Amino acid sequence: MLRVIWQMTKKEFRQVVRDRRSLVLILVMPALLTILFGKATGGGQLRGIPVVILNQDNSPESAVVTTALKRYDEIRILGTVGTLQDAQDMLAHGSTKGAVVIPRDFKHRIESGETVEVELLLDGTDNASAPIVEGVVRRVIAHYNRDHAIQDLSERGVPPDRGLHLIRPVFIRSQIEYNPDLRYLTYIMPGVIGLTLQLLTVTLMAISIPRERERGTLDQLLASPITRTELILGKLLPYFLIALFNIATILYVADRGFGIPIANRLPLLLGLCALFVLSSLATGLLISSISRSQFQAVQLAVFYVLPVFMLSGAYAPIELIPNYVRPISYVFPLMYFARATRAVTLRGADVIAVWKDLIILAGFIVVYLYWAVVSLHKQSA
Repeated sequence: MLRVIWQMTKKEFRQVVRDRRSLVLILVMPALLTILFGKATGGGQLRGIPVVILNQDNSPESAVVTTALKRYDEIRILGTVGTLQDAQDMLAHGSTKGAVVIPRDFKHRIESGETVEVELLLDGTDNASAPIVEGVVRRVIAHYNRDHAIQDLSERGVPPDRGLHLIRPVFIRSQIEYNPDLRYLTYIMPGVIGLTLQLLTVTLMAISIPRERERGTLDQLLASPITRTELILGKLLPYFLIALFNIATILYVADRGFGIPIANRLPLLLGLCALFVLSSLATGLLISSISRSQFQAVQLAVFYVLPVFMLSGAYAPIELIPNYVRPISYVFPLMYFARATRAVTLRGADVIAVWKDLIILAGFIVVYLYWAVVSLHKQSA
């Protein structure tokens, strides 16, 4: 059996090597896609969000607020506007993402001991920028309130340090573990690696059997003494060996190009990637065995990859997916791969911590390979 599988493997290798363009695509594209996806999603927190200010008071007190807003690099103050209508027009045209409106009686009401409402207009079409702008303005106002209270207490004879304790008796000291810089790229890189590996392996594997069928060689192979299991394994092995090269290049790019801690748990990561690639190849083989043509195989592969991209939790926490849709996520191997790889790279998890994901990935391989063999048998019967 091993000799027959090896002969099938050599045959498949020859087909891949003869198609020089596909060979270059297979070897080079994974590293390029990793760089492209990493650069495209690695910006982390938004910076320089355009904001305008409508200062209707123009007093020293309001100037303190406007000056403080300029110190945050999350927002970029475009300037001041003259009227509320100007600010709303800029929001409507997309010229700004937010407008801070300081009322006309700002100084007077503060000195009178009254409360003052600073209005914040936000562009709700950009759900990423709006919370950041709101967070910056809230921080500025909180600092202003604190400083104003300390100054008021100081005028009444309370020392500034004592005044600080009086207005803030309880404070929070945060300590972020595993990803202290909160780098978004560090979080989503496992998804980038998984999607890159899956994109090519599923597509290339999906067209392997329909290609034989269209060339008329599939019937010859099935009529030979070779079993369907040997045919399936012989087609899988060459692409798995090529994928091992892709794994090495992708992990190298992730480590050296994007600072992802790969070397800490390299053997475990290699094992995770190998299992995931085998599950992706098994998925491609299943698609290949039920497809009548290469065009149909590519269509099925695309229809499989697109939901994986959205529902696997690779680019955002799976908890953000609605409860009625979330069960679909658990049928995708990428979900388990991304979860385990994220635990290994960020938390330094060992085999014991991710053994469930390893077993589930192995289960996908067994089920999909068996399903592919059965489907090929039915198609050829």
